[in-house]
Amino acid sequence: MEKVNIITIGREYASGGREVGKMISEKLGIPFYNKEILHMAAEKLNMSAEDIKYADETAASSLLYSMSLMSNLSLSTSLPINDRIFIEEREVIKTLAQQGPCVIVGRCADSILKEIRDDVFNVFIYADAESRAKRAMTEYGEDPENVYNSLRKHDKKRSTYYNLNTGQKWGAKDNYDLCLNSSKISVEKCADVIINITSTL
Repeated sequence: MEKVNIITIGREYASGGREVGKMISEKLGIPFYNKEILHMAAEKLNMSAEDIKYADETAASSLLYSMSLMSNLSLSTSLPINDRIFIEEREVIKTLAQQGPCVIVGRCADSILKEIRDDVFNVFIYADAESRAKRAMTEYGEDPENVYNSLRKHDKKRSTYYNLNTGQKWGAKDNYDLCLNSSKISVEKCADVIINITSTL
């Protein structure tokens, strides 16, 4: 394996995965990308924030989308917004990876880069439901009465998005180089573990 330059992080909702990625970015002094990728893709497609509001993490599953990937067809305005955005997101992720070391959270980056680069380290962050519920309420302002339903809703959305766009199973250990339980060790320790491991590869 080549020296690790790209760290991708998949995560359960409210597991602290985004925070882990941000800490790694700050500690290593390398760029951090999350929803920025979505906005870069939308900008390249001349779409407004309102256009992409409901396309975020919506699975691209149309027949036209699948055909475009197989035949490398140019983007067509006949494709649904979420399909066009995901196709463009793939290109943005590849370009960002080419520019140098970085941390990418979500966006199916692990699967997108797996076949074309050997310097990628893929991580999945998860946590127990109680810890996630507490984080969702304190940091995201979730309603205590509905917080567990919200956890399930967000995870299902991410799972569907990942599974349909990659043909793989979201959260399955075989898709990642490392899985960490952030309810057992702190978010900062998760970041340190990832940094320590990748620095020795």
